[in-house]
Amino acid sequence: MITLNFNNDEKLYIQIYNYFVNEIKSGNLKSNDKLPSRRLFAQNLGVSLNTVKNAYEQLLDEGYIVSRERSGFFVDKLSIENLNIADHLGYEVIENKQIVYEYNFNYSLLEKSLLPESILKKCSAFAVEKCMGNEKISKLGLMSLRNEISKYLHQRRAVCVSPEDIIIASGYFEHLFLIMSIIKNSYFAMEDPGYNRTWDIFKSFSRNIIHVPIDKYGFSVRDLEKTAANIVITTPNHQFPTGIIMGIRRRQRLLNWANEQAGRYIIEDDYNGDFRYLGNPIPALKSLDTKGKVILSGSFSQSIGNFLGVSYLVLPTNLRKELESKQILLSGTSKLQQYFLEYFLKTGSFEKHINRMNTHYRKKRAAVLKILKTYEGIEILGSQSGLHIILRLDKKNFDLTDFDEKMLENKIYIKRVKDFSIAKWQDNDLILGFGGIPIENIDTSIKQLLKILKK
Repeated sequence: MITLNFNNDEKLYIQIYNYFVNEIKSGNLKSNDKLPSRRLFAQNLGVSLNTVKNAYEQLLDEGYIVSRERSGFFVDKLSIENLNIADHLGYEVIENKQIVYEYNFNYSLLEKSLLPESILKKCSAFAVEKCMGNEKISKLGLMSLRNEISKYLHQRRAVCVSPEDIIIASGYFEHLFLIMSIIKNSYFAMEDPGYNRTWDIFKSFSRNIIHVPIDKYGFSVRDLEKTAANIVITTPNHQFPTGIIMGIRRRQRLLNWANEQAGRYIIEDDYNGDFRYLGNPIPALKSLDTKGKVILSGSFSQSIGNFLGVSYLVLPTNLRKELESKQILLSGTSKLQQYFLEYFLKTGSFEKHINRMNTHYRKKRAAVLKILKTYEGIEILGSQSGLHIILRLDKKNFDLTDFDEKMLENKIYIKRVKDFSIAKWQDNDLILGFGGIPIENIDTSIKQLLKILKK
């Protein structure tokens, strides 16, 4: 019988989750070992069934276990070598006419900033005062901010990294420019479907692009292994646009691919990493990287607000040193904004804000799902995290002919997954963004969309 000594510092389901993760990592639980029945386990521990269910759901989401119908839950086939998170490194923290849409399901929109005005004023006052001083800032960014981001990555993304290896930049596209400046003559493997603006950037710099398909588990490493690619760009925690979460087994295989040859790297785009509605935030792929093969790209614009043009790039130490040695002109991210973010992070305001944001968007997500479940012929995908979900519409129930024309005529903005695919992706997967829709308008907006498409 398993016994656990619970503490008051963490939620019970997280303690149960951590117990099983540690047992799997240590080898005490091996591939195909069966986990206890949820109901009996809850009774033995003296906790609610929901507590155990939540722990098992988190393990399922991260790919540590699999569910077999009428048999129970089993440990998945895993490579223990890559499971040990890299905290053993022991770092210390040192276009044309604008259309006005009546119904906007844009996947990148947010509501007006939910930041309290009092916090904004305090952060701004701190930033202004600091800017009046004579502190010199490295071209790689404010060191005190890089320290705070290092703490944030350790606490929320399970990534242990030296602040020196964190680069402050203005945004994702500057990240790509920096990477291209230090990794030349490369073949870039990109997700298909994937973020097409990334494709455009690489094309404009005449880079070699290889499109690798997405399957039900995420980025297809099997297809990657057949290519000449040496750089991968992926969104493992909430694949764009499908919303698929890459499980631990697939992550291990991708890391193994990178570890096989010198010069292979994985660029992890951690967009929407702070928005998670079921279970605990899933650790970044970078957290499993023990050999300096993952480049982590992240931003605070969606979690704090688009007004904040500060992002971060975590480079393996060898690449950071190479970048530092080159005379590359960085954009010079605003000192004012860097100090603003430093204060926001170090005072604990960010953690409180993220909790508020997750509560707010969890309510919006619940409102979306409640309405959708009243319709027949809709499969909901990728709803565990992020600010959009996928609606797979059954063509027996919905008419998708002249889709774009119908949307334009009715002043509805919505994209389909096929719009982000080079291959012929099915045309009945809609990307329903809910981030920018006020919660009181969700019901009307979704009903109007489906009314137009309903047969």
